[in-house]
Amino acid sequence: MHYRWQTGMSAWVLHRVTGLALVFYIMLHIWVISSLQLGPKAFEATMGFVSAPLFRFLEVGLLFCVIYHSLNGIRLVMIDFFGATEKHVSIFYILMSIGAITWVWGGSMMISHALHDLGNGVSFFPF
Repeated sequence: MHYRWQTGMSAWVLHRVTGLALVFYIMLHIWVISSLQLGPKAFEATMGFVSAPLFRFLEVGLLFCVIYHSLNGIRLVMIDFFGATEKHVSIFYILMSIGAITWVWGGSMMISHALHDLGNGVSFFPF
C-alpha cells in the first residue's frame, strides 16, 4: 500500500513526533528538579549543565515543538468539535503561519541570548 504524504498525514506524523519530544523534555525537566533533593550544590551543578549554550539552542527546538503541538491540537479540536473537516488544510496553513511567525520571533530572541553568552566566553558544550 502506498501512502500519500499530504497535509493531514504530515500533520499527524509531526504531531506525534513533537509529542514524543515534549515527553522527553518533561523527563529532562523532572531530572533537573529532582536534583534539588540532592542538595544545593547538586542542583547548581545540574543547572550549570543545562544552562550551557548548547541547551539554549536546543530550547529553540523545544519552542517549535510546543508551538506546533499546541496549534495543531487547536486545529484538531476545530475539526472534531466544530465540523471543520472540509477546511482542515486551510486551517492548518493559517495556524502554521501564525506558529512560524511566533517561532521566528521567540527563537531569534533565544538565539541572541545564547550568542551573547558565547561572546562572554561561556563554553558551548556543557562538558
